[in-house]
Formats: sequence, structure tokens, C-alpha cells
Amino acid sequence: MFRRVLVLCLAAMAAGSATGAETRTDTILMQGNRAGQQVVTRERDATRVEYSFNDRGRGDHVVARWTLDAAGIPQSYEGRGNDYMKAPVEEIFALSGGKATWRNRTEQGERVLDAPAFFVPANAPPEMLGVLARALLAAPGQRLALLPAGEARIESAGEAVVERQGRPVTLRHYRIIGLGFTPQPIWLEQDGETAALVSGWFSVLPAGSEGNAAPLQAAQDAADHAWSRRLAQALVRVPGGDLLVRDARLFDPRDLSVTAGSSVLMRGGRIVRVAPGAEIQPTPGAEVVDARGRFLMPGLWDNHQHFSDVDGLLDLANGVTSARDLANDTDAFLARVARFDDGSEIGPRVLRAGLIDGTGEFAGPTKMRVDDAKAAIGAVDWYADHGYVQVKLYSSLKPELVPVIADRAHERGLRVSGHVPAFMSARQFIEAGADELQHFNFVVLNFLYPEVGETRNRDRFIKVA
Repeated sequence: MFRRVLVLCLAAMAAGSATGAETRTDTILMQGNRAGQQVVTRERDATRVEYSFNDRGRGDHVVARWTLDAAGIPQSYEGRGNDYMKAPVEEIFALSGGKATWRNRTEQGERVLDAPAFFVPANAPPEMLGVLARALLAAPGQRLALLPAGEARIESAGEAVVERQGRPVTLRHYRIIGLGFTPQPIWLEQDGETAALVSGWFSVLPAGSEGNAAPLQAAQDAADHAWSRRLAQALVRVPGGDLLVRDARLFDPRDLSVTAGSSVLMRGGRIVRVAPGAEIQPTPGAEVVDARGRFLMPGLWDNHQHFSDVDGLLDLANGVTSARDLANDTDAFLARVARFDDGSEIGPRVLRAGLIDGTGEFAGPTKMRVDDAKAAIGAVDWYADHGYVQVKLYSSLKPELVPVIADRAHERGLRVSGHVPAFMSARQFIEAGADELQHFNFVVLNFLYPEVGETRNRDRFIKVA
């Protein structure tokens, strides 16, 4: 029996060697917790990747295979499986005779290419970012056109030394620009292979190297903060005294009227006076802005956000000057709000709501997971001590802990809101001390209770539909 097993093992090793296959297994972390894996297999002429993770019953599961040309640009791609919300994924791309064709659930197209272009799949495994980074580094000017549309470029952002199997290893930090509103960070090995993708929310690292997420995140954050600081210095101007805006078409949210020729005096970020025409005289040292008939309105509120990347900058660009964050991490988020407040990063005023959940397979992305009254009270106190104005309860919290948390939160001056915990109705949630609900589906679920009690999973969407 032993001889037979040995022969089979040797045969498998020989087969792998004959095909030139190499395999790397990555761990997927969400908020530092293991959530899945990515297995990358390099075959002789193609790469096969299986990628899956579980986030409260949701999460991608994609098996993809692609081929590249000598410059590292995809010549074919095929991916199948499901996306984050479990909808089926079937995506195909091919480049032949200078003609590119692609098809997935949301779009299909074709284009005759007169220059290299990199196809970006809609539901690609994380490893595809490494493929793009290597292709950009090899491209003229480190820039490539993208398919279906756009352009990407890559820039170096430094290096970091981490420990791997007891030895120091130097990794290279790059930023891919053009995929979204912010640069996409990626870490590569010295030979160009993918080393890591890290963020406060979702990280991918080689199995056994999970402990490197923190130092890589710190190095990444330093580069991001420097970038944000440069933007703030270039785009923000703080008046030295009062600010007077004249000749504006002023919107009044109380009666929805618009009044032309209005003047508004602001001091220290507050509206001091509104009057018609030139009735308001500028105070000594005031800055006067001629609106020339442009539309002027009070700043907007966004009452449900989860701040990351350039959300703060996008808020102000779209007139949102005040916001409420309804669940974030307890480290980087507080530092980001502090940068908003001191002007080193562009962002609005932020009211903070802290997430509290129970434990288990469907627990939310937070470190504040509690299973007894002592831990629940400790979580409320931590948020109160760190300037939060609200706690947000989540779906895996034990129903009997809701009144415990509500009493303590109200005692500390915090509001109580959230998802309605599983096996509890919205009415029971409010009667236990909650001040508000997030998401209207919990109102509908109230009328499906108790037939629908398990709402930690996707049933809170599906049963409502």
C-alpha cells in the first residue's frame, strides 16, 4: 500500500513538472479575519485562478483562466462562478487578428486595435491586478489603454521590508492610476510577482504571510496621506477672516424658493447673515466673492456613509459638507476624521456611529463583537470615550443585549440605531430602546416576522423581494 501511494505521489509530482505548473495559495482577510483564499496556478501557457471568500453569506467565487502575450497583455480570458451577491458570472474575452471581443452579464463589445490594450474583467480575481501591474511596468511610458475603455498608468511608491520565514524580504510598492477615483495600491516581489494587496477592508497575501498586512498597510497609508496632503494644499483655501458672497441665486430649503441678488456672510464656517443686494457691508479683512448670479445653497448632509479613499473629497465636490459614518474600522477611520478636521485631507464634518455585533459566521466587519452584557457595555463605553455620537447594532447581536446596550448608550448620551438583529422584529427592536432603523427592508421584515426570523444572511434581501 505504501509503495502504491509513493508511486502515485511521484507520478503527480512528475506530471506537475512536465506541465510546468506552479501553484501559490493566498489568504483573503476581511478586517483582519480570514475570509477565503485565492489559488494561482501557472501552467505552461496559461494561468488558472480560483478565488472565493465569505462575507456574511455573500462573496465572490470565480474560477478564471487567461493567456498573455510576451508583453504580459491578455490574449484570452474566461471566468465563471458567482459575484458578491451570488449572481452568476460568465465572462469571456478574446484577442485575435487585432480584433478584441468581450462579453459578460452587463455588456458586450468588440474593437479593432491599432495599439496594445489591456482587458479589465468585470469580476476578476485579485491576481489580475498583478498581471496589469507587470504589463504597465513593461509598457512604453508605463501606460496602457484599457478595454472596454480608459487608460491606466503605474508609479512607484517606495519599498517596505517585511519578514518571511524568519528572513527580511524587500517588497516594492506601486500605485495603479486610472481604475477608479483613487490610485490602486499593489505590492510586488523583486522579480515582479504579486506579493500582496492590502487595505483596511480587504487584503490578499500569500499563505503564511498574513502578519505582513499591518506593516504593508502602514507603509501604504503613509504614501496615501502624503498624496492627500498634496491635494489639500493645492485645492483648499481657508479665508483669513469673514467670507461674504454677493449676487448669488440663493436656495432656501425651508420653502424651496430661489432668490436672485442675495448676499451671504459667513464666519468660522457658519452662516451669520443673509440679506438682499448689497445690504451687507464687508467687515474689515473680509474676503468678498462675486457669485455673478451663480446658484448658492447650504451644504448637504449624507446620513449614511462608510468613509474610505477619497470619499471626503468627492463629498465636498458634490456639495456634501456634513456626513454621518455608520460603521468603519476603529483605527484608520479616526485618523482620517482627524485629518479632515486639521485640513491635511479634504473632507466634510463627520458624525461617528460605531458598529457593535455578535459573533458567528455572519458577524459584521468589526472588532466590536460581543456576546455578554459586560462586553456590550465595554463596547459602548469605548465609542463614547472616543467621541462617537451613536452606536449601530448589527444582525448577529443577541436580541437580549439590545436593551443593555440601549440603556448604556443613552446614559452616555449616544443614539442607538442599526440593523434589526436576527430573531427579533423591528417593533421589538424599537421597544428595546433603539432610536432609529437603517434600511427600509427591516420595516418590511417586521411584517414577515416571525415566519422570517433568520436575517443574518441574504434572506433579509430575498424574502423582502
